Amino acid sequence: MGNIESFSTLPLQSIIPSYLYKQYSDDEDLQAFVDAFNSITQGYLTWYNQTPLGLYTSPNVTGPLLDWIGNGVYGIPRPVLSTQTSSTIAGYNTAPYNTVPYNGLSHSSSGTAEIASDDIYKRVMTWNLYRGDGQVFNMGWLKNRVNRFLNGANGSDYTVLDSPPSITVSGNVFTITSFQDANFTSLQECLNNGALAFPFQYTFSFVNIGFFNDGGVLWMTAPLNYPTSPAGLSAGSVWYNGGAVSVVPGVTPDPAAPPVFFGTITASGLLALGGGNLPLTNPGSTGQLWNNGGVISIA
Repeated sequence: MGNIESFSTLPLQSIIPSYLYKQYSDDEDLQAFVDAFNSITQGYLTWYNQTPLGLYTSPNVTGPLLDWIGNGVYGIPRPVLSTQTSSTIAGYNTAPYNTVPYNGLSHSSSGTAEIASDDIYKRVMTWNLYRGDGQVFNMGWLKNRVNRFLNGANGSDYTVLDSPPSITVSGNVFTITSFQDANFTSLQECLNNGALAFPFQYTFSFVNIGFFNDGGVLWMTAPLNYPTSPAGLSAGSVWYNGGAVSVVPGVTPDPAAPPVFFGTITASGLLALGGGNLPLTNPGSTGQLWNNGGVISIA
């Protein structure tokens, strides 16, 4: 008896088409109906073949379908990314005098809240469902998950040894240091709101590494994954020069290259892009980055 199921055997790719009985085959209207029926049926089959419902990272799994799979198959609801805090003062002797009316009630809240995008939702699911790191919590487990969340678009796997985050621990507090961008902000919100599985005994603090304008020179608060020496780097690479961000010489900028602006480019984005195509003279466009003798400056 052969195997009932085999991953080496593709599922049925084409439907068994419907057809007209011989005596009706010369009726154009009936034939058009059957052709339309077969086309719709083939569309359903093709969709199911291309959309395995358990594979939430599929580009075909989005929106309400992703919610249905996340909740129905894996039991993980779409998270809310919230920075809201609230406080309630009610009853006698719960607040200093002259802050609320005597024996009154005061409720206040501040911050923002929004539903996570499909991309972040899938990253949350991968954090909670990934089994390759094992089930024992340790520093490697945490670094892999943080790196995968920050870099694995739409919950995809990521080579976690590339550009690992900086994580230190003191007592029961883990400090995560990473480049400041939208993904790192989402990671912080998901951890703070309990959307990501993590031992309850520990807490987090976060350090954002980003750019700032120091009198027209592009500076970074810390090197993190930036090289700290130009030795061995290819022409056009960027490196951390004691705080300033510098470019390895040797590339003639492409005049057709799109401009890069301070406040838009992230530290991780510039590291990946390089500085070889930055203009060699001040472009005169406010906020645009340029290569000022090897040091990246801000117009």
